[in-house]
Amino acid sequence: MPTVQFSVLSYYPSFVTQENINIGILFYNADSDEPSFYFIKKWDRVKAFDDELNINFMKEYLKGLSHELNKNLFNYNNKFDLRQLVKYYVNEYKFSRVQTVICEDSGAFIENTKKMYLKFDYEKHERLNKKQEKKYIYQLLRSSGIAYTKQKIKGAFQEDIKYDYIIGDHAVKLFSFEGKALQYLVSSAKAWAFNAEEMQNMYKTIFIYDVELKDAPLYNSIIEILNRSAHKTMPLSDGIDYLLSLGKVDDSNAPNKTVNNQFT
Repeated sequence: MPTVQFSVLSYYPSFVTQENINIGILFYNADSDEPSFYFIKKWDRVKAFDDELNINFMKEYLKGLSHELNKNLFNYNNKFDLRQLVKYYVNEYKFSRVQTVICEDSGAFIENTKKMYLKFDYEKHERLNKKQEKKYIYQLLRSSGIAYTKQKIKGAFQEDIKYDYIIGDHAVKLFSFEGKALQYLVSSAKAWAFNAEEMQNMYKTIFIYDVELKDAPLYNSIIEILNRSAHKTMPLSDGIDYLLSLGKVDDSNAPNKTVNNQFT
């Protein structure tokens, strides 16, 4: 079965706020010694994210990275080293921690990863649904050797509290904003903020949300509510990277488990 490594490239206009947007993904198929790089196609979202950004410069920058990959691919004297390449990218452009996955179908896994991290390049009907997103995260956790459970927790009033993942002393709840009327999410956010406060002596609650809607009414209010008692409140790509870091395992040495990437 093919072994695929990948790292997500993000743009950080300011390291003070740590706000960022995913702009590309670098893959490496270790079996065929073949790297590939995909970057965003819909530039309007990047313009909206940073209206001072020189879009033409970013396009040329990403094209230059693709050219560098091709140069490495055809340099037969040196085996391609993804970790060596990504560690030199700093400042506004930063690669995430390299993840390694053994999968049944490398093409399917790469496509699902693109849909996860570059989801707005796809039409709504092409994107992964919420069930598929959760399954994808389960797969990455398993492939990184990170133990997790999905058990229900009893609250102070013996009610069931169901997080999406529990990793050690971290309890994770995924929050979905996409396609939702935000006025109906305020009550849910308050309830989960209460749960996070109630669980503080047992678990560090992490809220991970799918999309950022900074210009939408109530969005900032909901984030503020979630932040009150949470250990962390994070966008999806940052959240996945943080969860995978909880294993504290160098994935260059860690054993990998087979991932079934056929989403249904």
